[in-house]
Amino acid sequence: MRPVVYATIGILLLILAGVGIRQSANWRVDAEARERDRAQERLDQLVAAWENYIDERVRFSLPLLASDDTSPAVVEASLRAKLEWVDSVYVWEPGDLVFPGEPFPENLSAMQSTPCIARAMAATGGEDEMLTAQRYLNCQKFGDRQLLLYSTSQAAELLLEADHPELADAEIRRIAPLPAMQIWSAADYRVNASRLVELRLQHARAERALGREDVAERWLAGMKSEILGLDGPTLHSLLEIYTQEIKPQLSFSTGDDGGIGGPGNPGLDDDDPAEAKAKRRLAVWKMVGEHDWQHAEVPTVDEGPKLFTDSSTDPPGLLYVARLEVGHLYGGIQVDQIELLRTLYRLAGKLGPHLTIRGPDGDVLAGSKAPVSVYRPFGHLMPSLLVGITEGALPKVAADITLYAQLSVIAIGMLVGAFALITLVRTDREQLSILARQREFMTRVTHELKTPLAGIRVIAENLEMGAYRDTEQVESYARIIIAEAERLGLRVDEVIKAANGPAREDARGLDLSKVLSELVETWRERYAATGTGATIELDTPQALPMHGKGSMLRDAVTNLLDNALKYRRDDRPLRVRVRARVAGRFVIIEVEDNGMGIPAAMRKAVFEKFRRVEGAGRGLSGGHGLGLSFVSEAAQLHRGTIECGESRTGGSTFVMRVRRES
Repeated sequence: MRPVVYATIGILLLILAGVGIRQSANWRVDAEARERDRAQERLDQLVAAWENYIDERVRFSLPLLASDDTSPAVVEASLRAKLEWVDSVYVWEPGDLVFPGEPFPENLSAMQSTPCIARAMAATGGEDEMLTAQRYLNCQKFGDRQLLLYSTSQAAELLLEADHPELADAEIRRIAPLPAMQIWSAADYRVNASRLVELRLQHARAERALGREDVAERWLAGMKSEILGLDGPTLHSLLEIYTQEIKPQLSFSTGDDGGIGGPGNPGLDDDDPAEAKAKRRLAVWKMVGEHDWQHAEVPTVDEGPKLFTDSSTDPPGLLYVARLEVGHLYGGIQVDQIELLRTLYRLAGKLGPHLTIRGPDGDVLAGSKAPVSVYRPFGHLMPSLLVGITEGALPKVAADITLYAQLSVIAIGMLVGAFALITLVRTDREQLSILARQREFMTRVTHELKTPLAGIRVIAENLEMGAYRDTEQVESYARIIIAEAERLGLRVDEVIKAANGPAREDARGLDLSKVLSELVETWRERYAATGTGATIELDTPQALPMHGKGSMLRDAVTNLLDNALKYRRDDRPLRVRVRARVAGRFVIIEVEDNGMGIPAAMRKAVFEKFRRVEGAGRGLSGGHGLGLSFVSEAAQLHRGTIECGESRTGGSTFVMRVRRES
């Protein structure tokens, strides 16, 4: 029979291998198509997630511009801090820009008409520059901050021309912190931003004249960063002074690309990221002021903002616009495309290394430069751009899938065949092992049955032949015959129990504490009758109600107590402890002894039928490998388990877990 089974498995393996090889021929094309479709789906989901990410944040932020509690300037600063792709915010009515406002003006004629400034101006050119500078400095106490900055600036210029940079620097530092204030906050201090920048330039000239080039360079770089980060109106007012006086002095300055606002407007360099960003801000600011905004073309905040694009810069400026629920106000959030692309690229996660974002002319704006495998328009955010997944993401994946496809059928067939063969071999071995144990069991039982039978026969023959002296000897022979018959009956009962398995019994309510108490009392007498000093203890709650098969549990514990007595040690009195407790839905019954113990390698096998632990002193104990098998079956019928371990005293501990509701 076995050769037929093995041949069938071999044929099955060959068939599966043939099918796998045939299917693998066309698998590569199908796998690549599937991967491409999967990549396209992932790309569509990614772009949709990007659009939702931007739309949700803009939709949430626009209503804040109409809040009575928070100014647009605070909203702008907060958004810039949280969302690096937010460049500016705008609030306007048709024909009137509410925010950002125009820079604070400098009333030059009013300042020059003050008596102090007029006297200083009249003395200019007619007396020593040092004396004229002092006249201007004397005017610092006769006016507000505007006059303070103007008079200090005029005096510093005269001191620089007189080659006294240390005095100019000292005077500028003396009116601190005004020169150190942020340029964007000039309007809050009611001073003109251009005058503040002019005073800072004089400070840088003084530092340079004093040989402190590094300090001057830091001042100029700081002014560049501040000016290029200003809102549209203030940036526009400072653009000329930046391009003609600040930018040429910077050591890392680049050339001019020709302007942003038309004739006479100095240009910003597209190769400088900060200047290019400022250039886009100026373009959107102009669009807000020059566009003919129609009520019908701008949705409400609830309807969702509309994206307007200014194409005068590359990349274009992006502005989300919506009608605010206050008067005729419009609100706008300018999104910087470059920063937005960087943010979205980071949000791509594991897909990022294979992602590419390209402009209309194919230029890579972000991500990989490898050839594109799948692509799509960027959506309504930037419809002129393409986003794609490069080919580098697919071939390796497709190759792996193809290889797996070629080997999977064969591997499955091999696994099935190997599993079948292993199962057959294991089954054969188990059958042989069981047969061997059964033969050993039969040999042992036969031997143990022959022994009492032989004794009975010998005594019966003696009685038949009259080989006895008196009635007392006859009674002795009778007692021996009865004892041997009882011994024979016990062995027969064991064989019958092994054949029949656990007795059928209906589960019912019982008090396990009472069952164990009665059982322990019976065995305590048997232990005492051995004369070896054996003792047994019981540790159980006063009541332990459960639903189970009482006689089966009693027989299971009886087997464990009997084994403890059989396999006790001769060098010390036997000590047995029976414990019972509740653990959730289970009842735990433990029987611990200090006997011979069970080797670790045999602690699972001893629960198999006919399995015994062989060794010195064990063969005379009379076991046949059936008791622990019965205990295991009893535990399983109560939906539980039985485990064997080493006790604290070196013997064995049996732990039986049974359900309280079987």
